[in-house]
Amino acid sequence: HGVTVLEARASMLADDRRTLAIAYGSKVILENLGAWPEANEVTSIDNIHVTQRGHFGQTIITAQDAGVPALGYVMRYNALVEALTRALTTAAIEVVTGAVVERVVSHEQEAEIHWHQGASSCRTRLAVLADGGRELTATTFGAPEESRYIQVALVAQVHTDQPHHGRAYERFTPSGPVALLPFARHYALVWTGTQEAVEALIALPEAVFLARLQDYFGDRAGQFLQVSGRSWFPLTLKVVKQVTRPHAVCIGNAAQTMHPVAGQGFNLGLRDAAGLCQAAQEVPREALGGAEMLANYVSRRARDRRAGINLTHALVTGFSNHWPMLPLLRGQALTAMNLLPVTRRALARIMMFGVGVRD
Repeated sequence: HGVTVLEARASMLADDRRTLAIAYGSKVILENLGAWPEANEVTSIDNIHVTQRGHFGQTIITAQDAGVPALGYVMRYNALVEALTRALTTAAIEVVTGAVVERVVSHEQEAEIHWHQGASSCRTRLAVLADGGRELTATTFGAPEESRYIQVALVAQVHTDQPHHGRAYERFTPSGPVALLPFARHYALVWTGTQEAVEALIALPEAVFLARLQDYFGDRAGQFLQVSGRSWFPLTLKVVKQVTRPHAVCIGNAAQTMHPVAGQGFNLGLRDAAGLCQAAQEVPREALGGAEMLANYVSRRARDRRAGINLTHALVTGFSNHWPMLPLLRGQALTAMNLLPVTRRALARIMMFGVGVRD
C-alpha cells in the first residue's frame, strides 16, 4: 500500500525542546521502523520510585522486575522527529509539508482530503488523522467527550547534586502528582497543581522555587540546585467515541488525549499506529479502509485503549485528592505492590506493552 504524509508544518524538523517518555514497548516498535534516535540523545529509565507525600507506602519498579533492558527512555521531541524523518526518507515515503488539511470527506469506496484552502486534494482508500485532536478531528469524527482536570502541568528542567542513575520518581500528592524523569545530566520535572498555584510557582525566584520543590518532594533525589525552562499547559481528558468513518480513522491524541501522570499518551498512540498497520497488512488493497478492516482495527485496539484511559484517570482521581481514608488505602496498595514482585511485573508490562497487545 502506498503512503503519503500530509504535514501541516512548513518543515518536519523543528526546535521542539519538550521531553518525551517512551516505554520499552514503543522502543521495539520504533526500532523495527528504523526510527530510533542516536544513543547519545536517549536516557534510559531503569527503575521508578513511587511514593505519596505525607503518608506511608512506597514501591520501586525495576527493569529487572519486568524482564527488560529498561522500563523506558527519555528524549527530546525533536530527536524523535529527526529519527522518524530519516526513516521516512529511507522508505521513500512522500511527505508534503505545509499541508494544512481542512476537510476529510468519506465516500463509499474512498476518502477525499482537501488542503491549501481547497486548492489541493487527493483521494485515498484510507485517511489516517493524527493531528493531536484539533478541530479537523471533531468535524470528521464528531466532538470528543471532554473532561478538564482541575490541575495544570508545570514542566521544567532541574539539576540536583546527585547523579540520577536512571531512576525516575513519581510522587503523588493531594493537589496532583510530581514526576522527575532522568534525562542527560538532569531531570525533566512535571509538577501538577491548580492553575493559580502553578502560575505562582512559575513566578517565584529560582531559589524560592527550588526550596518549595525540595519541601514538596523531599531529598530522595538529592538537593535541587538549578531550574530552567519553567512553563505550564492545561490538562484535559478527551475521548472520541467513534474513531472510524468509511475509509477514515483517527489515532493517537486525535482519538484520546490523556493526563500525563503515567506517561501513556504517546505510547498508546504509537500502539494505535502499529495496530492499524497490522490490520492494513492483513487485507488486499481493494479492502483497505473498508468496514471489515476498520472494525477489526477497532476491536483489536479496544481493550488497550480503554485500559490506558481508565488507568490514567484512576491514578489522577485516586491519588490526587483530599478524601480522608484514601491515604491509608493508597499506602496499603503501594506497600503490597512493593512486597509482591509478580504485581510489579504485571503493572510494568502493562505500562510498557499495553493490554491485549502481544509483546
